[in-house]
Amino acid sequence: HSLGHDQVFSENPADVHADYVRRRWHEGCRNATQLYREVCNQGYSESVKTFRLWVKVRLRDATPAPALSRASHKSSWHMPTSRQMVRLLTAEIDTLPANDRAFVNAVSSASPDVANAAGLARRFQSMICNREAAAPEPWLHDATTGPMSSFSRGIRRDVEAVRAALTVQWSTGPVEGKINKLKLIKRSMYGRVGIDLLRSRISGT
Repeated sequence: HSLGHDQVFSENPADVHADYVRRRWHEGCRNATQLYREVCNQGYSESVKTFRLWVKVRLRDATPAPALSRASHKSSWHMPTSRQMVRLLTAEIDTLPANDRAFVNAVSSASPDVANAAGLARRFQSMICNREAAAPEPWLHDATTGPMSSFSRGIRRDVEAVRAALTVQWSTGPVEGKINKLKLIKRSMYGRVGIDLLRSRISGT
């Protein structure tokens, strides 16, 4: 004996889980068996057959279902990975979505060291991108102590090269391109030829 649609609507305990199931459905989970396992973990105790019919009536046949609760309409936000966190902390905060902006503000308030490091990273990025020739010394002074001290010491050891990168038009890009090309040719010939053929291929390209 099969259940009718009216019985499914009025008696199925899956209605308790309607908001959850519809949210998962719109997230892309269209497997009724998987959804059944998930609602069983939340207390649903009817048979999988009954649940499948409920899904068919409620979702697959586009029968109107109870509206999602207000909480389910809220945008979802997940804790970022460590790499994503670095990107968020070093981005211009005005360019971030509201949830990410709130996260950055909370982290910065909780850890002055993180806020200081993120601010120095943003300044360094601006210095390089905008070629601010006068910026290295103030930046190095502010970064001498704190979480960026090790990085600043490395910059100070090669500060002339940094200044040159900010002031002159020359670039090592063409040289790096040739080096990459040499490495590619060398790898493609590895173990099969000698230096003479390598030299010939490089000089002939």
